[in-house]
This record gives sequence, C-alpha cells and structure tokens, in this order.
Amino acid sequence: MHNDHLKTGNRFYIAYRKIRFLVKRGSLFSKAPQKTARHVKIPEGIFKTISFNSLLLFLVAYLVIYVLNLFITGYTAIIFDIPVPVYYNDVDYLIRGIDWTPDSVSGVFSSGPIAMFVLSLFLLILYKAVETESGILRLLLLWLIFHAMTRFFGEILVGAILNKGFGFVILYMFVMDTGKVILTIVGFVAMFTLGIAMARLSMYSANIYFNDLRKAYRTKFILSQFFLPFLLGNIIIFLIKLPKFNYFDLCLNFSMLLFLIPLLMRSFTIEDLYFDEDKKTIVRTHMLTAATVLALIAFRVILGFGIRL
Repeated sequence: MHNDHLKTGNRFYIAYRKIRFLVKRGSLFSKAPQKTARHVKIPEGIFKTISFNSLLLFLVAYLVIYVLNLFITGYTAIIFDIPVPVYYNDVDYLIRGIDWTPDSVSGVFSSGPIAMFVLSLFLLILYKAVETESGILRLLLLWLIFHAMTRFFGEILVGAILNKGFGFVILYMFVMDTGKVILTIVGFVAMFTLGIAMARLSMYSANIYFNDLRKAYRTKFILSQFFLPFLLGNIIIFLIKLPKFNYFDLCLNFSMLLFLIPLLMRSFTIEDLYFDEDKKTIVRTHMLTAATVLALIAFRVILGFGIRL
C-alpha cells in the first residue's frame, strides 16, 4: 500500500515537472516550442565522466557475473563426480569425452545459464524498486542485469550457432538443424524485445547526472553511458584473457548488443524525461577505479593459476 502511494506521488511529480517545463519554453498551449529551448547547458566533460564511470561498473559487473557463472558450472560438475579446476577463461573438465552422459551434459552446461536467468529476474525486481534513486551504484545493478541476461539468452543464441556451452545441451537433446534455427530465432527475438522493454528503465539512469533527459543530448548520453563502455569493456576483457583466446566467450559477450541496439532505437522516439530538482555534481570515483583495477588483477592472477574444486 505504501509503495502504491509512492508510485502515485511520483507520477504526479513527473506530470508537474513536464507542465513546468512546457510553461518555461512557452509551448504549454502551443504546438511549436521556442527555438531557445534547444540550447541546453551541459557541464563540461560530463560525458567523458559518464563513460569512464560506466566502464568501471561494466567491468565490475562482468567479473561478478562471469566468475559466479564459472563456479556454479564447476560445482555442478562436482555433483556429477567430474573434477574441475576453474580458470580465468573457462572451466576445465577432467573427464574423457566418452564418459559424458546426457544427464551430466544437461546438468553441467545448463546450470550456469539457468542460475543467471533466475538472478537476472531478482536483480530486475530490485532495480525496479530503486529506479528513481540517483546513486551511481544503481548503474552497477543495471549492468549486472545485462550481463546476467546475456549469460542466459546469449548462451541460447550463440550456443545454438556454435555448438558450445548451452549448445552441448541442445546437441545431447538430439535437436535437429530446424530446432537449432528456431532456438536461434527465439534467443534473438527475446534479447531484442527485452532491450526495448528495458529502454525506459535504462534511460532513468541519467538521473545520476541530470535533472532532465532531453532529446538535445539523449543520444550522446546513451552512447556515453552504454555503448562506449560496452566496446571498451570488451576490449579490456579480451586483452586481460590473452593469450588464451575463447572465441565462444567473445561472441557471447558481444551478443549483449542485442539489448543495447533497441535501447538506442527507443531513445529516438521516447519523450523527454524529468527526474528531480536536486543539484547534480560530477561523480568522481577514485575508490571505484582502484577497486576495479585490483579486481581485474586478482581475477587474472588467481584464476590464472586455477582453483581446483
């Protein structure tokens, strides 16, 4: 009941902000806005800061989801009496190919994606509860959702194409080529649809830096907050995993584009967003920078030696 009152209050406040904005630009009772409304003052260097902060959170979220996925898969293998060491690039299954059974294949290679799907639902509910907050860690939550959903839907899509990861489950289920095509289409459509559905929630993250998100700088914000960190983040992930190149993992990581492209497309048509009137300051995250660098080093060094489960 309390949450319903809060949501109702938020709707009235957003409506008030929109009316106030229309009055200021002189278009409350007219269709054509004044030309001066297009000139929006943006703090200098804000988009560089947005990209840098989002890159750090992208990397932290990746490490959390990727390592969690590795260990869930590894411990599932232990249940089937398959000894495994976990490395930074994969899980090494110490078993002969002929000793795999349909049950062990299905259990091991589906455990990670299914766990990531359940986790993404929980994180999405949590994000929905704090979508109006302006703390920068809310962006970490959003990146965790994207990474977790990629580890489920991306595994279906890429696994069906490359016969890796979840693709092994598909093979052992004796799914024919037609079935693989259907699963590929389902994975593609699901990711694209979810990207459209999450577009508004994703754009709400602009309230970390802005009081409003207007068309004048919306596209630049989307590119700075999501696309640039995504590209730079994947380059860093690729470099940190060298020399052991995992083509499947690279394709899986880049399948996240199917969430981000609809977000960019949706941003061209959505109306201006209004958040709050609190004064915004450029968030500088020196501690987060240090923590991210240390986490990347620990990931590469510790899992470079491997952890035997």
